Amino acid sequence: MPHLQFTILQAIAQQDAYDPSKVDWKAVVDACKLIGVYEKRMAGMIIRAGYHDAMSIDVACRRTTRRSIECGGADGSVLLSSGKTPATNEAKRNESQHRSYVRRVAKAVIPIAQKYNASVADTLAVCAMAVTSTLAGGGGKQAPNMLDLVPLKVGRIDRADANPENSLLPGEATLTELDSYWSARGMTLEEGVTLLGIHALMEVKGCMVASNIRRPAANGRKVTNTYAEKANINVCNPFGAKVDPVADQPKKGSCPRLQMYQLDTRYYLDLATPTVSMSDVKLDVGLVDLDEVTYKDHLKDLACSFSSEPFRKVALKEAKDERSGDTEHWPDGGWLVHNTTGTHWSSSNCQSTARDARTRANCNHMDEWPYTRVDGFMSLAVQAPEQLEDAKPVVDRVAASVKKYVVGTDAKWYADFASAYSKMMSVAAQWSPKAGFATFQECTSYVRSGSRDDSAGYCAACSRPASWQTSQAKARAALAARRRNPGPCPQDCVCANAATLKDFDFSAIACGVVCVP
Repeated sequence: MPHLQFTILQAIAQQDAYDPSKVDWKAVVDACKLIGVYEKRMAGMIIRAGYHDAMSIDVACRRTTRRSIECGGADGSVLLSSGKTPATNEAKRNESQHRSYVRRVAKAVIPIAQKYNASVADTLAVCAMAVTSTLAGGGGKQAPNMLDLVPLKVGRIDRADANPENSLLPGEATLTELDSYWSARGMTLEEGVTLLGIHALMEVKGCMVASNIRRPAANGRKVTNTYAEKANINVCNPFGAKVDPVADQPKKGSCPRLQMYQLDTRYYLDLATPTVSMSDVKLDVGLVDLDEVTYKDHLKDLACSFSSEPFRKVALKEAKDERSGDTEHWPDGGWLVHNTTGTHWSSSNCQSTARDARTRANCNHMDEWPYTRVDGFMSLAVQAPEQLEDAKPVVDRVAASVKKYVVGTDAKWYADFASAYSKMMSVAAQWSPKAGFATFQECTSYVRSGSRDDSAGYCAACSRPASWQTSQAKARAALAARRRNPGPCPQDCVCANAATLKDFDFSAIACGVVCVP
């Protein structure tokens, strides 16, 4: 479907026309979940796109311009802008290039907005908070739908003009800069540390299985020399033990339980593992320059980076085209292009130096695990604060925030993350006069799952919620009441106009630099 187009004047006009209380939000939520069920990697991409949309803000502009819709914020422009240069098209910016994630999210989210007459900005925010429920969580449980934890206001106005460039947090940021970045955008340092926990979904852990316990060698799992010899690491080979990654495709359904698809507090446990180091490093090299063994390992990690066949085929085709010289090497988007230093964790002496039982159990790092420097600085705040040049109060606040999730529960982080993400998606948004807090049970007509109508009256107890809260406090109270008493609507009743997998063109969504039929 074509992108929706909104100039500033059209966006202002939309403020009066857009009525989010008429949207079937339950159907929107269910459609968002379908994306994550089909391709697990899309969950992290959608969450990241929401951050890029909401925090691309010209802070000086917001201080001086009354019509702050011109200053950035959660307006859907990360998906809607369509100019020919990075200044006018956010998808062309370096931070948007990694795995072509912005283009993929646009192809997934915009059709949902169009189908249900919701703004793209609202749909992106809702999808980002709902799609978490398609991921594994801590303790062998499923991660929660963040919309079940905190209220989310809807009624955001779309805008197709690109938000300001160079307004996202740099990967090289110090803790002082981290504090300044979030406070300038109406957020606290502690909320920023909470939001960074989403780095648990980054692909740096490759094919590491989400368990410290060694299991039977299904799917060719084995410990390889890519990882530290003494580390308790379980690795999946998506191609199978006797299959050549260069010549063959990965096995269908292989490697289903990877750490990069598990949303929990492992990120903070990793930061507290006392083996962090920083060094000069050049990580972004062309595949033509890799030796054959390293190249094959790269193909395995690429296959593990996606869970569905179309996405895997595209990733492998891109790599093989570059290796053969059919396409030129293009720098991987994000911090790797800009950073001259990297942060590494090592499994060396991890068991003996870890400071508590939970961190020892978590000692399963790759021997070379590159990350952003800001993650490394946060780790040093816990392990070696004397090495940092930031003011002690800032360092202490970061350390306290990390330690809170090291010793706390996954449930505590889920609640804090949901609250911080909901706030982030709202602080700089422009609103329709009819904006309010959805229950996300809104549906015009319910039917039993698998049925076309409700002539038997099975879903008669289900009805569109009559209340439309405009107060966050009342919305929070209503959400708590609904958790205590979900109501009489049977759980297998769904929106009559709910989307199905057939409504999505996943072959188009999977397209990156190339497309594979």
